[in-house]
Amino acid sequence: MTEAVLHHIEFIVRFLAKGGVLMIPIVLISLISVALMIERIWYYHRARCQVEPLYGQVSSFVKQKQFDEAIALCDQYRRAVVPRALHCVLANRNRPTEDIEKLISAFGTRELKKLSHYVRSLGVLGNVTPLIGLLGTVVGMVKVFMKIADLNGNVNPSVLAGGIWEALLTTAAGLTVAIPVVMLYHHFENTVDTFAFQIKNYSLELIELCAEDD
Repeated sequence: MTEAVLHHIEFIVRFLAKGGVLMIPIVLISLISVALMIERIWYYHRARCQVEPLYGQVSSFVKQKQFDEAIALCDQYRRAVVPRALHCVLANRNRPTEDIEKLISAFGTRELKKLSHYVRSLGVLGNVTPLIGLLGTVVGMVKVFMKIADLNGNVNPSVLAGGIWEALLTTAAGLTVAIPVVMLYHHFENTVDTFAFQIKNYSLELIELCAEDD
């Protein structure tokens, strides 16, 4: 390691130490949040595909009654959510429409549960972290005023200011962690809603298309 890197590491350690014991849960929450966000980003990346062109090809095969080709095309994207929903419709196309809709509803429930995995946890972490930071600041301020009381008010203003800024460190740290977590939490919620809409919309369209060709 270079001297500059060591200097930065030392500065970060001193910064965290000045924040007190409540810096520990904030740091732990930040590490857990980063891990969960990376996992969700990777999961959603694998679950996506170019739905519009795919559905266009599938519907074209269905109109030509080339159902095996349509199923094979969906199987090429077996990791993606919407192609698997389309596969479910095609594989059960000879069953009554109500039965297919029930199957898609059950499929959607299962997939949305997987898509929502960890998202609520991120929301909780994003809401709790600033509260922990605020608690750390309150505890720090209590210590500052206890010190003032012990000295009968004879405190150097610079010393008082130093105690206050150290107390505010946990609030700053909590907000620094919480802001990106809350932003990505809402982004992930929108992503799940988009998947839900696509599953429902394209599945129902394909059910109607298969019914027309019977």
